[in-house]
Amino acid sequence: MKNLLIIIFILTGTISSFGQEKFNGFYEPYIKLEYDVSKKFSQEFILEERTIWYDDQSFKFQVKQIDIAHFSKLKLSDKNTVAFGIQYRFRENFDKDKENELRFTEEYTYTTKPKATEFEHRVRAEQRITSSETSHRFRYNFAVNISFNGTEIKKGNAYMIGDLETLLTVAKTSKPEYEQRIGAGVGFVVSDLMKIELVTEYRLSDFTQDLVHELYFVTGLKISL
Repeated sequence: MKNLLIIIFILTGTISSFGQEKFNGFYEPYIKLEYDVSKKFSQEFILEERTIWYDDQSFKFQVKQIDIAHFSKLKLSDKNTVAFGIQYRFRENFDKDKENELRFTEEYTYTTKPKATEFEHRVRAEQRITSSETSHRFRYNFAVNISFNGTEIKKGNAYMIGDLETLLTVAKTSKPEYEQRIGAGVGFVVSDLMKIELVTEYRLSDFTQDLVHELYFVTGLKISL
């Protein structure tokens, strides 16, 4: 917890140091419901909302978008999983200059769980469709969950969360966009069915062309049936 507070302090303290560079701050709560259809097949539903609290040198509180997503997952083995997802992003309701987005996702995940630590490598390909263009985004994410008490992550235990993600977006109408994300946070296993997670994420958006610094505060409720 001490390390997380230090990270949050450093990240929030950098707002005034960006100077002429662009900076945006967001709050992103979500609810994720997952249930097993069989031993190898599961489904996942996600409801997520994004609110902007800082917009390029001014504080504000405004809903930016709402996402609804569904993933179907197939467990190939104890370590390997593939998934297909569909997502719809509502933007036009909150900003007339933005377009709603339909997204398809193909995913492969490799997971290992030595003792009280969980390592995850995830690769995603996404097709992002709006009324004006279709873009393709490729993502690699490395994540780790570590129990605070040195035992397995189970009911009543808190755990540390860390992840690093690299993204590339390509489209016919624009140059390639690169993005880097790094996150840190804590989670708590409330019960066998429920987890709560609090994460701070820092993003470098489109850093090769039009650099934007972004700071996210993410709260998540995960329910497994």
